Amino acid sequence: MSPQIDDCWNRIGVRGDSSCPELIQRAHCRNCPVYSASAADLLNREAPPGYLTDRTRYFEQAVDVGDSETQSAIVFRIGSEWFALSTLAFDEVADQRAIHALPHRRGGGVLGLVNVRGELLICLSLAKIMGLEEAAAEGSTKDRLGRRRLIILRHAEGRLAFPVDEVQSIHSYDPAELRAVPATVAKAAASYTTGVLAWSDRVVGCLDGHRILDALNRGVT
Repeated sequence: MSPQIDDCWNRIGVRGDSSCPELIQRAHCRNCPVYSASAADLLNREAPPGYLTDRTRYFEQAVDVGDSETQSAIVFRIGSEWFALSTLAFDEVADQRAIHALPHRRGGGVLGLVNVRGELLICLSLAKIMGLEEAAAEGSTKDRLGRRRLIILRHAEGRLAFPVDEVQSIHSYDPAELRAVPATVAKAAASYTTGVLAWSDRVVGCLDGHRILDALNRGVT
C-alpha cells in the first residue's frame, strides 16, 4: 500500500500561503525534515501495477543507430581559413592572453608560454606549422581581435595550446558528408586535412587530429 503523503508544502509552505511557522527558521521547505521524509516515502513506495512490465518492454526495444556513427568537431578560423577538429583531441577553449616568448626559441612553431588558470602551457602557431601564414595575415584585422581564442589540446604528455582568430560551435556530422580536399588547398595544409565539410555557408577543412598533435609535438622539440 502506498504511503499517504501530507503535501503541507503546497498548503502552508512555499508553494502555499507560507503560513508554516517552520519557515521562520528553515527559510524553505526543502530544509525541513518533514519534506525530506515525504520524499523518502515516495521513493520507497511500491511500484504501481504494470510499471515494471512496461519499463522492461521499453528497454528491451532495439535502438536503430543507423549505418554510421555521428562525429563531432569544433569549428574555428585561422585568418581567412575555416577548420574543424575532432572533439576527441580537443580539451578546452580559453580566452586569448599574453604569450611569453622563450629565449632562443624564435624559430619553428613555438610562440612561447601561456598561463591557463595557473598552468604554463607551450603555445604554438598552427598557422605556421600548416603553412598558413599568408591566410593568417589576411584575418588579423583590429575589428576581430575580440574574437581571438586559445584552443587547448590534450595528449599523452600533457596539454598544448595554439591561438585562433575565432571559435564557433561544435558541429556534428556524418562521416559520409566528408568530401575530397580540393586541389586549390595548399599542399602543406592538405597533408593535415582528411576532407572538407559544408558548414553554414562555408567550406570547412576537417583536420586529422593525430597528425595535428604529431605536428605540434614536433614543433616543441
